[in-house]
Amino acid sequence: MKSAPKNRVQQAAAAGAVLAVLGVTGCTANNLQATTIQYAASDGIVKDVGPIELRNILVISSEDGEPGRLLGTAINTSDSPVQLTIEAENETAEITIEADEKWVFEDEVDDDGTLAGIAEIPGSLLDLTFTVESETAEFNVPVLDGTLEEYREYVPGGFTPEPPEPAVTEEEEESEGT
Repeated sequence: MKSAPKNRVQQAAAAGAVLAVLGVTGCTANNLQATTIQYAASDGIVKDVGPIELRNILVISSEDGEPGRLLGTAINTSDSPVQLTIEAENETAEITIEADEKWVFEDEVDDDGTLAGIAEIPGSLLDLTFTVESETAEFNVPVLDGTLEEYREYVPGGFTPEPPEPAVTEEEEESEGT
């Protein structure tokens, strides 16, 4: 009988240690698990307009006032052809996407998706209006440049990286300071 109180003390200490570990690690039932959050892992927008799914839609341009190229994919999920109208500033493009087909802007040879001079600089958002049948939606589409290598071939007029600024050596810093 002398061992019973000792066991209870050990059990209480063990239970306290378990609770302390759970409290420190944050393993509680009400914590949000980041791996359960669904999101679009892309540089462009992911939206739906009527039966059209817009995936990774973005514009590539070298600078404001220069042409921009529309990239991404439009997927027709309906069983009949659908006309998609895209309006950007003072320009309108219309494409017909066949039933259960997709339109990949960067793969199109006849229509390269180039928009006349856009007023947004790379790194900003461009308002594009998408119309499908009677449904219209306006989305802020990212404007990127050729900084990322995977987009360089799509920059209208080509991409020329800016030369890096030369590093200042210690000798030059000392001569500037005197």
